[in-house]
Amino acid sequence: MAKLVLKDSTVRALEAPSKGNRIDYDVPAGPRDSGFVRGFAVRTTAAGTKSFLLCYVNAQGQERRHTIGEFGTWTVTTARDEARRLRTRVDSGHDPAGERQAKRAAGAAKRARAEITLGALLEAYCAALERARKPSAAGVRRELRTNVERAHPRLWRKPVEEVSLEDLSSILRGLTKAGKWRQAEKTRSYLRAAYTAAAASRGNAATSDLFTDFRALPNIGRDLATIERPKLGEEFDQEAGKRALSEDELRAYWRRIKAVDGPTGALLRFHLLTGAQRCAQLGRLKWASVDTKSATATLLDSKGRRKQARPHVLPLLSEALEALEAMRGDGPFAFTLDGGQSGAGFHQVRRKVAEVAQAMVEAGEAEAPFTPGELRITVETRLQAAGIPSEVRAHLQSHGLGGVQNKHYAKHDFAAEKRQALELLLALCEPPAENVTRIRRKRAG
Repeated sequence: MAKLVLKDSTVRALEAPSKGNRIDYDVPAGPRDSGFVRGFAVRTTAAGTKSFLLCYVNAQGQERRHTIGEFGTWTVTTARDEARRLRTRVDSGHDPAGERQAKRAAGAAKRARAEITLGALLEAYCAALERARKPSAAGVRRELRTNVERAHPRLWRKPVEEVSLEDLSSILRGLTKAGKWRQAEKTRSYLRAAYTAAAASRGNAATSDLFTDFRALPNIGRDLATIERPKLGEEFDQEAGKRALSEDELRAYWRRIKAVDGPTGALLRFHLLTGAQRCAQLGRLKWASVDTKSATATLLDSKGRRKQARPHVLPLLSEALEALEAMRGDGPFAFTLDGGQSGAGFHQVRRKVAEVAQAMVEAGEAEAPFTPGELRITVETRLQAAGIPSEVRAHLQSHGLGGVQNKHYAKHDFAAEKRQALELLLALCEPPAENVTRIRRKRAG
């Protein structure tokens, strides 16, 4: 450190230090130098870079070095004028260096917040599902990218702290206007779950690192209202019908899918003969989980808040085994339309069911189109009408099995009862023989 009268020529002549940097302070050119500014200096680095500074002590007693600019861009005269202006602000109680640091920090924080987007929150939620090994994780990510990222790209990139409840509602409104009621319901569920997961992350060692940037986020997702589908008679999506097929309709459906050749017919027959299981679970079924010797298939039921998927063992009737063989290919998946390369999901099954249902409507065999969900309702309803106990139906379709009793104490597997229920279902599907003549007994004369 040295003190010298700063001029362009003296600054230009300053030698670079061997390492680090050196600060040389300006001194008055004489006792009457009115241009002198206390604290004005030049810093020279080992690389030879020279920058003008104003060194001062702020009101809190902290020493500051405020960089004015590099020599070359700034001359000694222009830099000294700027130092004089800054010195006046310092003497008035301001802290130029501190204010610059605060401004930079605010800018960095703003840029960081801009990266903490709604999309980032939803991706963190999907990552949490993957970490928990939820089979639904991949499907949830596809749904969110389709219904949020691609449908609302600006909202996906919007800083999450700026996202309002109206923004979230607009996502759902777009789906309901398009008649995609089921998509709207699922997307609402995912949005609520993402916000809830962020709010609960502080006490969750398993996911806290995923939601670090979202811990202080208000849980506006919980205020998303329930999706209300139109009432019957209004324009509505077919999935909203929620009806059970009559026995005649069920028999007509079975008759038609028995006549469908190839993987499509096999897929529809297997779906019905297993009790119309959830398509997502059937789509994950692989040959490794099929035991042809015991005639069973094991699905993994991860629906609900289960931390670990529950094995759901299904008895397979001979007709169901035949349908499986008709779908068999080189791939690992058993419930498939492409030779096992991928499992058939809900939308694929729904399209195939819709084709048959429409043909039935046109032929006068059904009152209205129906969906896989309504076939599931039909199985439950027809078995109920046939006297199958509710507990057996619950184990067959894998629902309502929560609670302490079922989880810890009731260990009966209901294998025989489920098989009997499926045999009864097949009997309901098969039409009664039409060539049988009832023989009437003669009255005793």
